[in-house]
Amino acid sequence: MLSFNLCVKLLLFQLLLSTGSTHSNAQQRYNKNDSARVWAYLAKAEEWIDRSKYDSAVYYGNNALLESSRLKFIRGEAYAHLKIAEIFYRKSQFQVLGLHDSAALKSGLLLKDTMLIALSYFQLGQYFAELKKYAEAEQLFLKSLALKFEKEQGDYAAYVYNDMGSLYGFTGAIEKQVDWYLKAVRLHQKNKNEYGLAQTYSNLNDSYYELNQFYEAINYGKLSFALREKLKDYPGLAISCNNLSQTYLRVDSVQQAVYYQELGLKYAEQSGLPSRMAHSYVSMSLLMNRQKKFEEALNYEKKAIAIYETVDRNVQANRYIAAAFYSNILKDSAGAVAYFKQSEALAKELNNKVVLRNVYFYLSEFYRVRKDAFLAYDYYRKHILYRDSLTSIETNTKIAALQTQFETEKKDFEINRLNTLQRIKQLEIEKQKAIIAGNQLEALQKQNEIDLLSKSKELQGQQLQRQADELERQQLLTKNNEQRLQLAEKEKQLQSRQISNEKTFRNFLIGGLVLLLLLGYLFFNRYQLNKKLEQQNSLLAMRNNISENLHDDIGASLSNIGILTELAKRNIHNEQKSTEYLDKAGEDIQRISESISDIVWNINPKYDELKNLFIRMKRYAADMLDGKNISYELNFSDEAEVLSLSMEKRRNFYLIFKEAVNNLVKYSQAKKAVIEVSSSHQRLQLSIKDDGKGFDTSAKSTGNGLHNMQKRAQEMKGNFRIQSTKGKGTEILLEIPIT
Repeated sequence: MLSFNLCVKLLLFQLLLSTGSTHSNAQQRYNKNDSARVWAYLAKAEEWIDRSKYDSAVYYGNNALLESSRLKFIRGEAYAHLKIAEIFYRKSQFQVLGLHDSAALKSGLLLKDTMLIALSYFQLGQYFAELKKYAEAEQLFLKSLALKFEKEQGDYAAYVYNDMGSLYGFTGAIEKQVDWYLKAVRLHQKNKNEYGLAQTYSNLNDSYYELNQFYEAINYGKLSFALREKLKDYPGLAISCNNLSQTYLRVDSVQQAVYYQELGLKYAEQSGLPSRMAHSYVSMSLLMNRQKKFEEALNYEKKAIAIYETVDRNVQANRYIAAAFYSNILKDSAGAVAYFKQSEALAKELNNKVVLRNVYFYLSEFYRVRKDAFLAYDYYRKHILYRDSLTSIETNTKIAALQTQFETEKKDFEINRLNTLQRIKQLEIEKQKAIIAGNQLEALQKQNEIDLLSKSKELQGQQLQRQADELERQQLLTKNNEQRLQLAEKEKQLQSRQISNEKTFRNFLIGGLVLLLLLGYLFFNRYQLNKKLEQQNSLLAMRNNISENLHDDIGASLSNIGILTELAKRNIHNEQKSTEYLDKAGEDIQRISESISDIVWNINPKYDELKNLFIRMKRYAADMLDGKNISYELNFSDEAEVLSLSMEKRRNFYLIFKEAVNNLVKYSQAKKAVIEVSSSHQRLQLSIKDDGKGFDTSAKSTGNGLHNMQKRAQEMKGNFRIQSTKGKGTEILLEIPIT
């Protein structure tokens, strides 16, 4: 309810001056001093309203009411009722408004006081607006305008314009809402009513916010804030700051949003109004949520819940859901469940089906995320039950009310229309008489009354048409809701099947996972067993290989050494032959030593990397080539050094290399040799090139060297080629896969 500061004070002053001049009948129990005391009480109540000290204002308002009732001062009693209603509206305690406003209207009708009647219509309109009975509220506002305020164009007319704008906002007609607000602004500016202007600026902030014109909304919000700061209107400042904070959030100015929300919280606490404080705590919680500060958001929700426990328990039940939401985000599942349960218990106690519908939905989601299909389905079923029940109740109640209202208003309209037509005819006659009599002022007054009645009749007709349209719309909505309920039932069945399928799938998934783990275990054991077998086979192959080498190569060489030694003994008297046999035996011993060294080196794990093999290859090549005075280049790739070959591949690769270098030294008669090792695309390449005499590659070889090299290359699944031309040198190429 808007403050009536200036106009109420003037009205009280006028009433104070007129006290005692209008009641001189025998039933009067009061004199001028008595009535002055009542007006003083009301003036004092108004002072406390200005300071936002509403408990003190109620005290003086009640004093005025009790004193008026004791004195049978009907007018004072009526204004006391209006003042008390205004105070409770400001405190957001709407339960008693209808009682006080209706009592004031009854007194106004008894006294035939148009000001009192018009005020009562206005405040009753505000009461019905809070009950969301917008059609009744609009009728009462229009009555207050038609009876008195429209003609006077004072502060009260501006207040009605403002509240007409609010009504259109409630029904979603934002453009019409803005038109009424701007109309109120112009009149407040004309009457220099800063308090009313601040309120309407605040409302325009809301309107432009809804129209997504945020910078325009901020402009009006700041205008309202400046006026309320000047007037020290702390409850109003709390609202302005909250509005500005929410608007700044929409333009992503979080810093400004935080600034105004903290300021609004300070003003809410200064106002001392629990409802304002609780609302500011909730707004602060939403702001913290926007910044991902969930712990702070939860703390503000707790503060709001503590206040709503004494102010509005229905809102308290709803805020428990918000607290559960933040607890869940903070990984406090037990806390979330506790808040959900508190919301459910309080909603059941208050029989608040809306909150029960909401809490069951969020509980269903809570358990669905946790894969608890049974509880998720159970709570979802309850949610659907309350949702459908609310839809049916709300729709039927609204249609019944609209039907009754429409029929009543239709009859009233017809009666009023006939009365208005009759009154217009009477006024036309009186106007003609005044014209004939030359009384132009009276004729103008009659014409104004005719215009007002015609306008009233037109407005009533429009209102009746709106009621008919609304009734038709609600009937269509009912039909639509019935269809939606049928769809909801099917959806519920589908949900049930889905949850059942999810449960089956979950069980299947668990069974599959267990089976997979079992198979994995079996495969792993089998893999380990195969690895052991491979290791054993590898070890066996290595033993066999070493055995073959020792038997074939070393064994034969040892036999040959034995024979040569025996021949040397027999020819001991022939020094030349004896020396020749011993030299050959020495060569065999040297070869056996190298073969044994190669075998030991090859099976040693620390030489697995090719870097170590390359060192051995370079040393061997250098020793052999230097011994024959052959110049050479050794190019071994750094990239190839970090690679690894299996023991068997490493051995074959090295033996091919040795055989090729040995052949080069023995037969090529080269002056220069180039040895290169490189790698690419997971393949290892060896190239040994010389500038010696070369040979015919098509001629049949009598030795085993080339044959052995080709055989070893095939074992490694590699490519072995010899490119040679007589007189132009030879190149041996070997390429093998690394893996």
